[in-house]
Amino acid sequence: MSIAKMLLYSIAISGLSACATLPQPVKPPEFQSVNGLDQTLDATPPSTAIMTKWPQANWWQALHNTQLQDLIETGLRDSPNLQAATARVAQAEAAADFQAAELLPTLSANIELHNRRYSGTDFYGPNGGKTFHGAYIDPAVFKYHLDLWGKDRAALEAALGKERAQGAELAMTRLMLSTAITREYIRLCAVTEDMELSRSLRETAARQVQLDQLRWQEGLSSREHLYPSEQVLAAAQQRETDAAHHSQILRNRLAALAGRQPDWGAQIQIAPLTILTYLPPPQSLSLGLLAHRPDVAASLWRAKAAAQMIKIAETNFYPDVNLVGFAGLRSLNFKDLFLSNGTSLAYGIGPTLSLPLFEGGRLEAELSNQQAGYRTAVASYNQTLLEAVQQVADSLAGWRQTAADINAQTQAVAAAQAAAGLAASRYRAGLSNLDAELEATAALLRQQLTASALLSAHQQASIALIAALGGGYQAENITMSEPDNHE
Repeated sequence: MSIAKMLLYSIAISGLSACATLPQPVKPPEFQSVNGLDQTLDATPPSTAIMTKWPQANWWQALHNTQLQDLIETGLRDSPNLQAATARVAQAEAAADFQAAELLPTLSANIELHNRRYSGTDFYGPNGGKTFHGAYIDPAVFKYHLDLWGKDRAALEAALGKERAQGAELAMTRLMLSTAITREYIRLCAVTEDMELSRSLRETAARQVQLDQLRWQEGLSSREHLYPSEQVLAAAQQRETDAAHHSQILRNRLAALAGRQPDWGAQIQIAPLTILTYLPPPQSLSLGLLAHRPDVAASLWRAKAAAQMIKIAETNFYPDVNLVGFAGLRSLNFKDLFLSNGTSLAYGIGPTLSLPLFEGGRLEAELSNQQAGYRTAVASYNQTLLEAVQQVADSLAGWRQTAADINAQTQAVAAAQAAAGLAASRYRAGLSNLDAELEATAALLRQQLTASALLSAHQQASIALIAALGGGYQAENITMSEPDNHE
């Protein structure tokens, strides 16, 4: 029988045997879409405060802060978490390469040396009861899996999906690290300003205490008038001490995020930030969120990979066909291996067929397992998408609220500055005492402390919005279409 006929018979038997016990398909889970941001975008602030584009890959460069850029670049280079994520990507790439190799035929060589004694009471005839020293030498052993049902292709697609998911998770790790460094640096800048303002507030309170002590000592007032100013001074001192302690903690955190030891944080310099708020136009936000959020993209790639795993489990119900062949020299005696005028030559080629007749429920259990895994992956994607949309909405609301708070506080600071200037002028003109000037100065410092806290909150909201919009991530070849599955 020719090789072609044997192969055709194998395929025919496989076709007749296929799908005999394959379970009935059920309705697959549905993917959610992004369609709940329209009302969130209605209350758009003035266009002068909005960048109508998605964040860029190195978005932190737009903040124009050299120290922050150095911190982020150091973290992206030395962070152990990022190094681990990079290693996982390399591992996924190797797994995909392995699955790609499964689509190709294999060619190997086998050498078997043996010392055998054949039974004298078996069917070996004249060779029975004798011992032979021989060898089987096959310099060419060929094997090729006939991927009739798409099992190897599905395995490759699953591996590629996992590789892309790991790449997206690497981008998510980079985004989380860069935004975490930026947030801690913003806090450090705010705390540093808080320390300076608290020092001025303490000095103002100390002047008030000195003034009240002088009056008490001169008998111009009672001791009870000194107690309130001493309490204010103690509170100012405590605030300054707390700010210094918080500054040290933040430097330690920044050093850890950058992959360095705590002492490294002492060299971090403070410089002002130029915060740019990113907001894509409403017509592209819903459509672009999928491609710009690395966690959403990773969840979708994992769902697609899980769909391919269902295909693999389904092909286990079908017969498996391999094309195998060999060519070499075989002899029971070494002396005849090369001196037999070619009679030791042996070769063969043909298909091998494996039929899953009885597996004790293993195949059904594996298929159910993969179907459950796919439902889990789709549910995880839907949850990730919901959280992504919520984060965009929350970040946008926080940005708007802090922007409004800053506008109101700016007016309050201006009023406090005017009041402090007026109090100083009245004191110099002899129209009021020093207490009024000190109180107005302290009120101005308190308003400036509030303004500093609100500015920090607005900067944090801006970074949160950048993170919610993906931080410059751009997925390739990703669509909202559901993966093919036969669940």
